[in-house]
Amino acid sequence: MFKSMQWKIALMYTLLILFAMQFFGVYLLQGIEEYYLKDFSDSLETQGELLASFVRRHLVDEQAELYIHDLVKGFGIQAGTEIMVLDGFGRVISSNSEDTELLGRRIVHQEVTRALTGHKSEDLRVVPDSNQRTKYLALPVKTGQNVVGVVYLVGSLESLDNTMRQIRVILLSGGLLVMAITASLGFVLTKTITVPIQTITSKAEKMASGDFSQKISVKEDDEIGQLGMMFNHLAQQLDETLKEISSEKSKGDAILTYMTDGILAFNRQGALIHMNPAAKVMLGMKEGPSQEYAQKLFYNIFPQEDYWHCLEQEEQLVKELPWGEQEEKILKAYFAPFKTREGSLSGLLVVLHDITRERKLSQLQQEFVANVSHELRTPLTTIKSYVEALVDNPMDDMSLQHRFLRVVENETDRMVRLVQDLLILSRLDYQQVRWNKEWVDVKKLAEETFEQVAVELEEARLYWSIQIPHDLPALFLDRDRIKQVLLNLLSNARQYTPPEGLITLRAVVEEGDVTVSIEDTGSGIPPEDLTRVFERFYRVDKTRSRDHGGTGLGLSIARQIIEAHGGRMQVESSVGQGTRVSFTLPLAQDLEEGDSLHVGEI
Repeated sequence: MFKSMQWKIALMYTLLILFAMQFFGVYLLQGIEEYYLKDFSDSLETQGELLASFVRRHLVDEQAELYIHDLVKGFGIQAGTEIMVLDGFGRVISSNSEDTELLGRRIVHQEVTRALTGHKSEDLRVVPDSNQRTKYLALPVKTGQNVVGVVYLVGSLESLDNTMRQIRVILLSGGLLVMAITASLGFVLTKTITVPIQTITSKAEKMASGDFSQKISVKEDDEIGQLGMMFNHLAQQLDETLKEISSEKSKGDAILTYMTDGILAFNRQGALIHMNPAAKVMLGMKEGPSQEYAQKLFYNIFPQEDYWHCLEQEEQLVKELPWGEQEEKILKAYFAPFKTREGSLSGLLVVLHDITRERKLSQLQQEFVANVSHELRTPLTTIKSYVEALVDNPMDDMSLQHRFLRVVENETDRMVRLVQDLLILSRLDYQQVRWNKEWVDVKKLAEETFEQVAVELEEARLYWSIQIPHDLPALFLDRDRIKQVLLNLLSNARQYTPPEGLITLRAVVEEGDVTVSIEDTGSGIPPEDLTRVFERFYRVDKTRSRDHGGTGLGLSIARQIIEAHGGRMQVESSVGQGTRVSFTLPLAQDLEEGDSLHVGEI
């Protein structure tokens, strides 16, 4: 309750009024009490002086005690006041008290003793028995310079105390009433201040939760009203600013999320503060790393001395980082410090670019140039040597000359095949091949293909088998290209299968595709070469392939033709047990709408 400003202001206001009333009440009571007490003392002293003047001439006469007693009994004085007349020795001569034992008793009170010395004496004491304040006044009675007696007055202040008590009750009850009214008024008045503040607080709380449409109704032009107007202006400015910040943040997040480069941000202590999805993919992470792992990651890719050098020199740094368990990736990292709004360095930004593909392409280009050069060098050298022999040494032997020219022709054909394969690969790479698709019976196509190579298979003393069901549906494909694939695979099987071996072509429907496979019982492919058989110019047995006129491009061409038809190709092999090359072709229902007998360039 006392955390509320309304209660605090009302309490402070009430306490202030209470303090003022308390101060005023104490001062007033003290003044009234002093006034009444002085009036009582003056009246008591006046009456005592009057009585002293009456009894002075009788105190010297021992026979006048009866007269003094009658005088005291009949002397009119304030109610509750006791009168005693003492002789020069302090003995009671007369008293208006009903206690007769006082007569003749000597009074030894301090004020009496002082009065016997000729000085007026008074005192204010509390009577223990009645717990009432009592005024004591002793007046000396002199004849000349001699003290012949004392008028001793004892007046009770009970009536005065009762009066003061009534005044205190009046002041207290009036003060409490005023306090209640003051507290109520204070609560009402402070409410006019706290209610607008509570409204502003409530609106501010909603603004803190993101609702900036809050407006305050301004009814007065005072300080609270001005605060409300400034609050409305602040809410409007915040709404516009946050919308702009949100828009910019969305743009930044979209850029960081969908950009292909990886972004890492580290603070001055090397703690990771941001990582975009591309960076997670490049670094092989499925989820965001822990700070411990991020710290370790940072110092793995960026040594501490380079980090501080980059921060202190405010220079960009570029490094290439082999990444992965087998360093199969190559990342190019750009390191640049970034600053706060005040200009102080706050951390480091790391931009990762995956250059693995570029490096592999560069390596493949180098290997391609080297392979083409190597493939062309051998036939060109052979042709040059045979042509020089024919030019420099004319031969009369026509059979020898014919044999030389046959070698030149074979080497020329070999280069022509190489160039043709390269042109085909180039067209496939750049999707410049015109596909003439039609409905083809795969079984008939297989039989035609085997008939085309039947003579070669018989010369190699090889057996062959075609296992294709009669109900295999027709496929929508480029007949000549698929036939080229089959011829390429049959040629490889013939080359690597020893005499009396078997070559089998199968076709089955599997999971919505037609799977065509060619199996042989040849020498097989070592496991380390299986992953590379589709590389260009790669040969498992380089000497034997070259002897048969192979270019090392057949499987690469075959796979690209199959992939262009929406299929896939794979090789399975065991050394000494044979090889199985298979590829899939989609059924008719899997073809996209718009396919026709003649498809344009893909």
